[in-house]
Amino acid sequence: SSGINAEWPLRPGLKLIKETGTMRYVNLDINQISEWLEKWKCDVQEQRDIFRLLHEALSAINQGEKAIQALVHLLKLYAENEGVDAKSDAHICVISHIAHPNLFVMDHLLDLHPIRALDGQLSHELLQIFVSGDLNDYIEFYTHNRDFVEKLAVTHEESLCKMRLLTLSSLAQDCTEIEFHQLTDKLNLLLEDVEPFIIEAIASGLIKGKINEPEEKVLISSTINRTFKEAQWNMIKCKLELWSNNLTTIQDALKKGHYAMPIGGG
Repeated sequence: SSGINAEWPLRPGLKLIKETGTMRYVNLDINQISEWLEKWKCDVQEQRDIFRLLHEALSAINQGEKAIQALVHLLKLYAENEGVDAKSDAHICVISHIAHPNLFVMDHLLDLHPIRALDGQLSHELLQIFVSGDLNDYIEFYTHNRDFVEKLAVTHEESLCKMRLLTLSSLAQDCTEIEFHQLTDKLNLLLEDVEPFIIEAIASGLIKGKINEPEEKVLISSTINRTFKEAQWNMIKCKLELWSNNLTTIQDALKKGHYAMPIGGG
């Protein structure tokens, strides 16, 4: 796809893309645009205007993931005392993440000031469920806030499907195998629907594993971390320390000749 250069009239060009939905093959590089805005010494408000426009232009040409990246970049341009000024953009950002079929990790959004400004609102509560809740949490939220959910730019069925995947990810975090009957209960699925669902989860990249059909269970080799907090850092620290200790043991053994090997012909 073709790129655009710094001479390209940025604001009018983005407006044209937004209004016509054309120029699908233009590569709107977010990092490149950031560099231009810095080079042109644009102030913060000008940068916000451009990134809001960039989000709308990318949405118009169905580049959903890049549109979301532009929106996150926009929200990062708001300081702590300014977050309330971007609550509308923050709401769109939350729902866009929930609606996107390939975005599963959302905990980074909770640190953005405009997202924090949503605290106490239903969209913030819904985000927290998609960050660390499970299917039952979502169903309970839907039961009490049906009108709110029905008006969102993502259907209840799509949200149910995604929450099932996220719940499976959490279940897979602490075990190496899960029996089908456990998933019928936790994911509110019929037994005959479990296997197709697991195939979908593996295809999505959410988990890595294989199905043991005769024993009706899934063997888990790895899964994504929905949240990356202190517990995850401690886990990495422990693994690194273990590897370091193992290397030290091997080095000591080599020095003592325990692993001495003949050099040359026998």
